Amino acid sequence: MVIYINPYEFSFWPSSSRTSYSTAIKKHLPRLVCGAPVTMSLHSQVPRSCLQGLAGYTSRSYALTVLRSASKDLPRLLHESHSPLRSSVPSQEQLGLDSSFPAQEFVFLQNLVRKSPLFLQASKRKAEEFQFPLGTTFKAPSRKIGLEMKDTFAQALREYGIVAVEVGFSDPKSQFMLEVVEAMGCSPDTHSSTQGALWDVTYRPKGVISQKTGGNVVSISHSLGEFAWHTDGCFEVNPQRYFGLHILHPDKLGGGIFRVLAVDDLVKLLSPASIETLLNYEFELQVPPEFYKGAATTRHKLLSIEPNTGRYLVRFRRDILADPPSDDPAANAAVAELNAILDKPDTVGQSFSEDVFKENVILLMDNARFLHCRTEIKDPRRFLRRIRFNGTPGVRN
Repeated sequence: MVIYINPYEFSFWPSSSRTSYSTAIKKHLPRLVCGAPVTMSLHSQVPRSCLQGLAGYTSRSYALTVLRSASKDLPRLLHESHSPLRSSVPSQEQLGLDSSFPAQEFVFLQNLVRKSPLFLQASKRKAEEFQFPLGTTFKAPSRKIGLEMKDTFAQALREYGIVAVEVGFSDPKSQFMLEVVEAMGCSPDTHSSTQGALWDVTYRPKGVISQKTGGNVVSISHSLGEFAWHTDGCFEVNPQRYFGLHILHPDKLGGGIFRVLAVDDLVKLLSPASIETLLNYEFELQVPPEFYKGAATTRHKLLSIEPNTGRYLVRFRRDILADPPSDDPAANAAVAELNAILDKPDTVGQSFSEDVFKENVILLMDNARFLHCRTEIKDPRRFLRRIRFNGTPGVRN
């Protein structure tokens, strides 16, 4: 059997020859992303269902759809057909292969799945750590290859709302993150009237200049304190739908732990009455002075439903709500219930593992489908760079 991979096909042809997958992929990776084919062969006639199981397909019908697809570049094909975060590869029995199947061939197939060079490798997660969905963690060994994978990133971000990319080259100014956002067809937004598309998230006691005050103001992102559950830019008339973080130096002293909470998980914990109120009541939100763009307050609902998907979306940051949040008892009760849920860090949300939240990893997230927070920073050298952006990833106007 030959596994024939090029940017437009993925098919299986009989053959009696065999080449090493790991050798071939390392040798031909630059040609693969540029359009040249690579042929890898096996002695045996391996059932497609076996390859589907090894690759971690979610269903047989989905797998066959992928295998028959044409006009897809290699990175996207790998994204659809591999499981980069499997904690283990299935056994021969689980894949429907009897004991007569050559062990050498089985090991070869295992390595084919395990050694894809474009994905972060699996690691065992603790129960309290965030489990990235399959096909959302990647490697960009070079700037060129990373940008070639733009549609792969975009697809994962649209579907799952979260992506991690380990950058394999030096980029101290985070220009690759900016280039990826623009390559996906999205538009970076300015953080304030005095700050551009990229914002340093690090200890900066002098803060930044605010157009509102004319002086320096210190954002929570420039402090060492805890930053409670929130979505970015929730005070904007139209909050930026997505944001990215380039991790330049994580906290090496055990602080600054980054946590996420899926909105779908949050809504399951709210009462029907509170959901109804949060979907319909508009609250006044204070615009922090460091993000001032001309308006001191805005009015918005904290919860909404995306028309084309039916997904719940949220905008929230506790400290920009008034105290009490409104003059409506039902609205205040809904916010109080929401805050009570978010005040239980051991029962809501999950932290990122150290093998993801590390130097030179870029995180891209749907700002309306996830809340995020961080614990108190212990290492004042902790340094992230942030970008906020709008548009539909992969859909160019």
